[in-house]
Amino acid sequence: MGACKGPGGGGTGGAGSGGAGGCPSVREAMFTITVRAPEGPVPPDTTVHIAWSAADEPTFVLNDKNTWKTLEDANLVCAVDPTKPPPDALEALVCELWTAGVTRVEISGTGYQDFEQTLTPVMSEECEAFIPQTVDIELVPVVDEGIEE
Repeated sequence: MGACKGPGGGGTGGAGSGGAGGCPSVREAMFTITVRAPEGPVPPDTTVHIAWSAADEPTFVLNDKNTWKTLEDANLVCAVDPTKPPPDALEALVCELWTAGVTRVEISGTGYQDFEQTLTPVMSEECEAFIPQTVDIELVPVVDEGIEE
C-alpha cells in the first residue's frame, strides 16, 4: 500500500501525497500549494500567478475580489470565501492548481521576496497517472539593509 505516493515539487518543506491507500480515485488538483509568511499573516496584497502548457491563468490577488475565480473560470482556485470581504490576517493561503504538466508558480507580496518555482508532476508507474502533490511555500522577508531615512 502507498506505492503511489511520490515526492513533492518544491517550496520550503514541500512534500507530495497520493491517494490515502494507493492511487487517487477521484479527480484532484495536480498541485495544492499552501503559502505562509514566517512573521505573521500573508500580506493582504499577495498575488499568485501560474502558467502551464495550456495557458497563463488569470492572476489571483488576495485583496481584490475581482480576481477570485472558481474552477469554472480558471485553473487557479484559491480558498477564499467570495461572500466575505478580503481577509486582512490570513495565516495561510491555500490554492489549487488544476493543471496538467509542468506549472510555473509566481507569488509576491509586500515585505517579501518574489517567489518563483517550476513544479513538475510526479508520474506513478503503478497508477499509470500523475499523482496530486501538496507544496508548502514559505515567503522570505525582504532584508532591510539598514537604509533608513
